[in-house]
Amino acid sequence: MPVEPLVDTIIELVKDNIIAETDITSDAIAGSNTISVYNSFHFMPDQEIILIDYDYNVSGTPHYQRFEYSKIKTVNNTTSITLYDPLESTWLVASNSFVQKTIGHSPLYANQVLFGDREIIPADQMAITVEPSNMSNEWMYLQGGLNEEYKLKIMIYGKDMKTDEGLRILVRYADNVVELLNKNIHIGAGEYSTPLLQNVNIGDTQVIIAATPENIDRITITNIVPPMLKDLKRTYQLQDNNGTSWWFGITNIDISGNTMILTMDIPMTMPFLLSEFAVIRKPKYYVWDSRADSATYGVTQKGSAILRAAEIGWYGKMINEFSFPQPALNLKGFNQI
Repeated sequence: MPVEPLVDTIIELVKDNIIAETDITSDAIAGSNTISVYNSFHFMPDQEIILIDYDYNVSGTPHYQRFEYSKIKTVNNTTSITLYDPLESTWLVASNSFVQKTIGHSPLYANQVLFGDREIIPADQMAITVEPSNMSNEWMYLQGGLNEEYKLKIMIYGKDMKTDEGLRILVRYADNVVELLNKNIHIGAGEYSTPLLQNVNIGDTQVIIAATPENIDRITITNIVPPMLKDLKRTYQLQDNNGTSWWFGITNIDISGNTMILTMDIPMTMPFLLSEFAVIRKPKYYVWDSRADSATYGVTQKGSAILRAAEIGWYGKMINEFSFPQPALNLKGFNQI
């Protein structure tokens, strides 16, 4: 497989979980410690968060150049979280208020999670870069599984701080990234996903999604295989916020107006609900083994700035299938005798 989708997958994993932001869905009133949010999926108890709105850069507004830091006590459900302490300020839906995860009072922003390292990194912001390091391979079986091992270098840059607090923040970020990577050892690189249009209940054999051009192109009927190999063709997955998943194959697709009706090869044994953000996922490349296998901490120079930095080594293994016998494409055609 090409390495670019793998790097992109790690970048999206970091953005979704280390940044982890969600909109507030009802006004969060000062003195309250419960917040209604759009989707709490990427948040956990004891995480530090900030509250911020679109007035942050608007001079003269109550929240001009102002965050509010807090800490999550409980994730109540998909749409509600409870904080340890009451809010000091009121955060309004009308001002597009949202919640974002932060570490050590130093938030990471999406535009500072980068493909490839940079010569210049902002000294006043946290930044994470992901770049490919090398690839090695070996034959696992014939025919024709080539096991490819990719190694990536993940750099975490902290703020240019002169006290030990700068290193503490950097270490917390590095530990969070290492834990995140090691909790996602079977990453679906190049994954495609699309939301359901209707709930799927126990006993159902059909799933309904939007008939968008991309869905029509990417969601296809699963090839028929002998019964003893049927699990190999269950390449689609239903997933929701409850952490449950269901692998299935598609035996038929009906397109009616703006909807695609997918028939599964097995009936459903658990519900997947729109209220829990149920989606269909289709990994393009399956990482069967991965690990963040090293981490170093220290400082580095970027331009004229001396920055706190940590380097994390990560490897991922996947099987690249080849068919045999292979035609020798470099051979010239022979004249007929």
